[in-house]
Amino acid sequence: MKIAHHLDDATVMSFAAGALSPAIAVVVSSHISMCPACRNKLQYAEAVGGALFEAELKVPLSQGSVNNVLEQIEVQRRAGLDGPAREKPKDRSKVTDDVLPTPVARLMDTPLSNVSWKRAGRGIATHRIDLGDDSESKLFLMKIQAGRAVPEHGHGASEVTLVLSGAYTDQCGRFARGDVADLDADVEHQPVVDKDEDCIC
Repeated sequence: MKIAHHLDDATVMSFAAGALSPAIAVVVSSHISMCPACRNKLQYAEAVGGALFEAELKVPLSQGSVNNVLEQIEVQRRAGLDGPAREKPKDRSKVTDDVLPTPVARLMDTPLSNVSWKRAGRGIATHRIDLGDDSESKLFLMKIQAGRAVPEHGHGASEVTLVLSGAYTDQCGRFARGDVADLDADVEHQPVVDKDEDCIC
């Protein structure tokens, strides 16, 4: 797999800093799992971040401050104030798929072949991936029919799209498996899917 379209450097830096929304972080993590060039960018960004963190002015802790924090945590735990009870996570260990990268597969209840798609337009279907009740960001799988042109559109905010299978072409070039479109609010485009295969992204 030869990847032609990569993440913007600012996106990689934001990912390294933990500053991306959960949905975009999953897409970025998925692309990085497929792309050696962006993995190298991430390692560099983490090294820069580590150096900046290390260079920060060091403030000495007062005597006993760590013990005081640990005691407060224990008091809250005993009082039941250590956060809401969490549901037992779903067992997703059986979801294996050659198309889905690991960060996406971990969030799925079913392999791609069993996904229930929701019609979103002529030749276009989506499947929302649950990121948890407290997440305001949205993550979707999108399936676009072979030969279909998506209506020309812009984005009210950042959008990161990773091609998982098939391919499409727009004014930025041709995007195939592993390629990522890292778009800001100013970009308008009209993806057109290759005629021989549906595109899943």
